[in-house]
Amino acid sequence: MKKMTCVSLIFFFCCLIGSPVLADQDSKAPDILAKVGDTTFTSEQFAAMAKTMPPQIQVMLESNPVMKEELINRWIQLTLLVLEAEAMKLDQDPTVKTKIDDLRDRVLVDAVIDKRISRSTSLPEEKIKEYYDNHASEFEKGEQVQARHILIRVEQNSPPEADLKAKETIDMIAGKLKKGESFEALALEYSEDPGSKINGGDLGYFGKGQMVKEFEEAAFATKVNEVSEPVRTAFGYHLIMVIDKQAPGKVPFDDVKKQIETTLLAEEDRVALNDLIEELKKKYEVKIY
Repeated sequence: MKKMTCVSLIFFFCCLIGSPVLADQDSKAPDILAKVGDTTFTSEQFAAMAKTMPPQIQVMLESNPVMKEELINRWIQLTLLVLEAEAMKLDQDPTVKTKIDDLRDRVLVDAVIDKRISRSTSLPEEKIKEYYDNHASEFEKGEQVQARHILIRVEQNSPPEADLKAKETIDMIAGKLKKGESFEALALEYSEDPGSKINGGDLGYFGKGQMVKEFEEAAFATKVNEVSEPVRTAFGYHLIMVIDKQAPGKVPFDDVKKQIETTLLAEEDRVALNDLIEELKKKYEVKIY
């Protein structure tokens, strides 16, 4: 979190226009890189700031003098704005003070977690596989259908003539399909579902319970490479072409390995944090009124 905050500030201030306003070379101490009023920016502070950044940024700062100068300039711009805020006594505004305290607390919480909790970044594959094998039901999937559709919309509470017009349009498209015209091309031309239209009406794979009842029943009842009769749903009239069907089965381990690892790492962090909280409750007196 701290890394992202620092980098975000750098890129935010890159939008500002200005050049470095470094203190006079004869008047500055060797380790002072910049000065704004009575506020100085030292090489030690620069090094500390650099350490909070991603490794690739640190390498760039070490090898690129222009980038180092740019970072110093961003510090100058930031400091100028902070000094102006303090001159306006904005730091004494109750709302601002609450935000400052909240940010301080967040930084300290991050710091104590980093110091007190040993956090894994990866897990042995055997441990991930063990979870996969012991929680088989979590990775079972039902029958899946991949389908395209063409939708002619009928708005809710539309007059009968609007419904009739939509039905005539979907019947006309169905007639074109029976003559051998491409479903994808007709979807691009006629479908009123913008999300799938650009993909030739392709909805990808879906299981039961993911689509409205009438659409789902028609899709699962239609054979692969065939097109359903017009289907009326709350959205309007559909033609559905089934591309593929997958039988129920278990999701392959490789497809969910990363997901399982993320879940297990998060659980490790949760347990470690709870243990730390319980330890601190014994160290510091806690009362709830």
